[in-house]
Amino acid sequence: MRKLLVLLVAMVLGGAFAQGRFFGEVASGDVNLVPNFSLSAAARLGAENVLGPLALRGGFGLQASSGGTVFGIGADALYFLRNPGLDFYFGGGLGLQAGVNTVFVLSGTAGLELPVSGNFNFLVELQPAINFVGGSSQFTLGVEFGPRLYFR
Repeated sequence: MRKLLVLLVAMVLGGAFAQGRFFGEVASGDVNLVPNFSLSAAARLGAENVLGPLALRGGFGLQASSGGTVFGIGADALYFLRNPGLDFYFGGGLGLQAGVNTVFVLSGTAGLELPVSGNFNFLVELQPAINFVGGSSQFTLGVEFGPRLYFR
């Protein structure tokens, strides 16, 4: 039964992924030098029009700081507003971070995609998030930027 369910999910997602373009991106944010060094980077892959007009994106991130290293994974659903010249998108997602503590993340995304040439674009994202750890929560607001490459 389990194999049948996995096969069914793979067929549905495989057909859905065939409808839109795939994209990959590398984004960086949170670069601090004072008072302590920290640097974060994320690598993500996604596909447009997976669930109707929604794009799905998933990836992993790494943050290195003087306090240690944090590894994170996450997935987002995005809705693109295509315009000549500038593309806007917004959405939300879930994530999990593991470091000193395990953190569950509920995040939003509002982004701007600037075309550079052909299938190469530059992205800037605003990411409000609520982090849940150890029975408490914390609001964070992040900004990420980096290149996005469309594969098809």
